[in-house]
Amino acid sequence: MFVLVYVALKLNLTLFGFVAAHLITNILLWMFYALLVSHMYAKISLRFDMVLWKKLLLDALPLGGSVMLRQLALQMDVLVLTWLSNLTIVGLFSGPYRISTALRIIPQALSTPLFPLFSRTAHYSRERFTEIYQLSVKFFLILSIPIAAFFVSWSGPILRTALGRKYLPAIPAMQVLGIGLIPFFLSTLFQYLFAALGEQKRFFVSTCTSSAVRLLLLLILIPTLGLIGPPIAFLCSEMMVVGIWVLQLDRLGFPSRFLHISWRPLLSGAVMCVLLFTFSETPPPALRGGIAIAAMLLYGSLLFASRALTSEEISHVREGISFISPFIEAWSKRLRRNP
Repeated sequence: MFVLVYVALKLNLTLFGFVAAHLITNILLWMFYALLVSHMYAKISLRFDMVLWKKLLLDALPLGGSVMLRQLALQMDVLVLTWLSNLTIVGLFSGPYRISTALRIIPQALSTPLFPLFSRTAHYSRERFTEIYQLSVKFFLILSIPIAAFFVSWSGPILRTALGRKYLPAIPAMQVLGIGLIPFFLSTLFQYLFAALGEQKRFFVSTCTSSAVRLLLLLILIPTLGLIGPPIAFLCSEMMVVGIWVLQLDRLGFPSRFLHISWRPLLSGAVMCVLLFTFSETPPPALRGGIAIAAMLLYGSLLFASRALTSEEISHVREGISFISPFIEAWSKRLRRNP
């Protein structure tokens, strides 16, 4: 892609060059996948199968429509804010919104590899699927809370460093967006959970409901609250849709035990917030970095002291990172062998 775009720029191919670059790279990627599958698994020939196509399309539409609707909802805030306010407010909101949007790639990247695990266990062991579901919720919750704590506690220094002092009036918006990152992190799991269970229609209906509520809240809150309206709408809609999905899975026989899972990480995150708030205006960057490390260590220590992770879960984590030591050892041998 990079090479073809560079060539298109050098040859002044304008828009046609960029479109051709996308087309060629996607065709090459498809050919690579086809060769990989045929070499490693089985040779599959392309054929016309209208019955299978119809089934795949009907299965994919609810989930694909839901994902597209959620992506559209991410842009809805700016669109409605532009329509109902002025460019100054839109600019102030866009600053922290861009920062939060950049962080949203983290749960999306981490949740995708879990889908094969969800799909393998969904129809073979309800107990195992429930266990994996609860562990995933706990992991994403533990991961999102410190990020939210930095957004809430250090929104001023973050905005001042990243965007400049002119964005400081957007501090309240950034703080609410930070809280909203917690349900957003959790929400990325559920499209794969419902898809593994074959319950895409439930996911689609609840996504439509939350998007409609978000739009309604935007129309109500922006004229009265201005800049803080979209973050509140984002927070409320994400909390509502996660609550709906948790209840739906519970009715299907897959309890999340959310209150039992969440109170320890939330309490640890609150203590971390207190520490960060206390030193939120510490000027030297080196000292601020030390405080950030201390806050993360405090958060981890509180999780350990409150037994937020069981011994079995800790063993799973150790097993997951057990590749690091052999990896470093292997590369050390290579470096010693080839100085």
